[in-house]
Amino acid sequence: MRDDAASLAQGDPAELFAIAVLAEIPRQGNTATILSCGHPPPLHDRQGAIAFLPTEDPAPPLNLGGLLTTTCRPSRFDFRPGDQLLVYTDGVSETRDATGAFFPLLAWAQDQMTAPARPPLNCLHRALLKHSGNNLNDDIAAIAVLKTS
Repeated sequence: MRDDAASLAQGDPAELFAIAVLAEIPRQGNTATILSCGHPPPLHDRQGAIAFLPTEDPAPPLNLGGLLTTTCRPSRFDFRPGDQLLVYTDGVSETRDATGAFFPLLAWAQDQMTAPARPPLNCLHRALLKHSGNNLNDDIAAIAVLKTS
């Protein structure tokens, strides 16, 4: 496994980009905006109906924008009181068990995301540790947003 800092210092092209997701969730109104740059699609929960949030025009990872032939556009989506959004890094969705099977994120979310925003994050971390046999070898980060008004 490469040392990421050494790869960057040596200019390893495989390490000269980053994925990102930018979200604008206004306090007022029911429309939110998201721009995904090589990031996995967020999960959206509305009254227990959980699905990956489609992005109309996902952008490539940051620093690969020169490959674009058109401009990327943010996606707008309906985000109402009671809705929840889970944004996570690929380290979450790509966590593997001893057999190499990926973490079943959608199935996990359908069981766990009906609670308020903070408890699912604790449960997600425990589930990833259990699934991987305490062998998390990629960065993981997740943010849960619950729309209250």
